[in-house]
Amino acid sequence: MEMKNVTISDIAEDLNLSRSTIDRVINRRGSVAKDTEEKVLNYIEKINYKPNKAAKHLAKKTNYTIGISYFFPEGFAAEIKQGINKIYDELSHYGLNIILKEAHSASQQMEQLEEMEPEIDALMLAAWNQAGLNDFVERLIENGKKVATFNRDLPQSNRLFYFGCDYYQAGRLCGELMAGFAEEGSVAIIGDINDKTGFKRISGFKASIQNFGNYNILSPQKITQNYDLDGELNRNAIKKIKKIIRNNRNLTAIYVVNQTLNAAAEALEQSGKVGEIKLIGYDLFEETIELIEKKIVQAVICQEPFNQGYYPIKMLFENFADDRRLQKERYITKLEIVMKENLKYYHGYNYLI
Repeated sequence: MEMKNVTISDIAEDLNLSRSTIDRVINRRGSVAKDTEEKVLNYIEKINYKPNKAAKHLAKKTNYTIGISYFFPEGFAAEIKQGINKIYDELSHYGLNIILKEAHSASQQMEQLEEMEPEIDALMLAAWNQAGLNDFVERLIENGKKVATFNRDLPQSNRLFYFGCDYYQAGRLCGELMAGFAEEGSVAIIGDINDKTGFKRISGFKASIQNFGNYNILSPQKITQNYDLDGELNRNAIKKIKKIIRNNRNLTAIYVVNQTLNAAAEALEQSGKVGEIKLIGYDLFEETIELIEKKIVQAVICQEPFNQGYYPIKMLFENFADDRRLQKERYITKLEIVMKENLKYYHGYNYLI
């Protein structure tokens, strides 16, 4: 039978033993006669006793602070925060504390990390500036603090695990998708090869699409490094992409690696090339939905941002509080293709919650 609300006091009363004896057996504190220990263990197995997790952590006085640092576009950060808020609601009364810092540049991220260092027991990091962060992470680890990376890895460090996307494989998937959408011809890539994530997406795309036809891959164009594209920044991005379209008469496809998908869509509309030039990018934001519905954007690849916010915190906390061992050091999120035909299943990110 299952008795979910059975307490240590109930077991003590049923077995005519003290609460301290039951507690010592359950928590393996020793100093209990062998026959008594067997009696207790047999009984709790029989009733399928499950210790109260909250009580356990309260008894241990669990107090664990995880620092979180990232540098994301606003829409993607909002989905990450949904996951963070959900796991915080679940674990805060067990002793979890969170310090969240959202940076707007690599230099600001480093400043924020140094500021939070004395206050945290563990760090959940989306590593922006790879070289600059490695020494910092190693110092944290040497001082006994756990570090996990998410979304952007720091593989050369001794971080505990990485939770996020396989960007090279994401690029390969986009290459195969694009070959199915676009006729042979020139393909423009919007992205920065000097960014580690962008480089992997571009490399995977190039390696994949060439297997499906004769595509001329134009040199990747950075366009902009800014995440928040509005006003003049957005107009300049549209202008640059329109120039690429104008200068390449046999352009059949645009592959957007970074945050300029909306600007590329607007450039296609202004150039009268919607449908003629196929467009693929990443992540399903609110403003992307209409572009997919109109088939200005043929597809986007999603990478489970909610889970990227939720699970690294859960894993770090359970590794500390419950001594739970990790099964591996890389946890790769699913690559999900969203097109007009299946958009209704993803609208508003409801599938992630």
